[in-house]
Amino acid sequence: MTKRSEVDWLGLSSQKRVEPTKQLYRILRDLHVTLGGRFEELFEQAQNAPLGETLDPYSNIKKGIYDRRKAQAIHEWLARNHFAFAHAKAPSLFQFQRVSDWERFIEAHKVEGGLRMIPAKQMGIARRSPPEDGAETFQLGQEYLFELTTTEPCHVVAFEGVNDSWHPLGLGQEDHILRLRVPSGISILPRASDDTLIPLAEYDQPGLHQFVFVLCSGPKPPTDRNSLIGFASSHQVIVCEKSVRFWA
Repeated sequence: MTKRSEVDWLGLSSQKRVEPTKQLYRILRDLHVTLGGRFEELFEQAQNAPLGETLDPYSNIKKGIYDRRKAQAIHEWLARNHFAFAHAKAPSLFQFQRVSDWERFIEAHKVEGGLRMIPAKQMGIARRSPPEDGAETFQLGQEYLFELTTTEPCHVVAFEGVNDSWHPLGLGQEDHILRLRVPSGISILPRASDDTLIPLAEYDQPGLHQFVFVLCSGPKPPTDRNSLIGFASSHQVIVCEKSVRFWA
């Protein structure tokens, strides 16, 4: 075991890998309940390999008997991408937080500026001094909009991160409209197809929130984070981000 891994998957005996292997399967099942979608796709993504062609491809991992390299891959995938969830389920198995694929994606494509968060209207509230982390501050319930500045027309996909969880951010008239085409210059978002602005507000979760806008001037980008990471390997994207602290 190294300082960056809790289990020596390649060095431990098969018997000592049984219980942590069972834990990996249980965590993946619980994660699937939270995320939805098809469990087969989640499992294959986690182990970075296709499922075996058997009637029950999960029979061995349920028993704690599984290829050590695939178990190692699942462990690291959970630690990188769903650490808080996995740590809550199995603290001893997930002790050291890794840098996630999503965080690497943001750092690799991030540019300075381009995104502001602006009050939808003045509410007559005294703004507090900026916190030490430099995030902007908004009061819970205060309506806001995003001001996005682009140098050329592009597609935009956005996400909001809070408490180690990321959520797609609707940019159109309905929450399910996750991708918009914007012209060059300044765009105020979210907005409906007739350009009516749609103010947002945070009511329930005070603290630090991170907003990430992914811009692509080429073909339409996908709207989920994992696909965006793969999309960026063959298409040019840039990332604009803004940290905001909400206070009660």
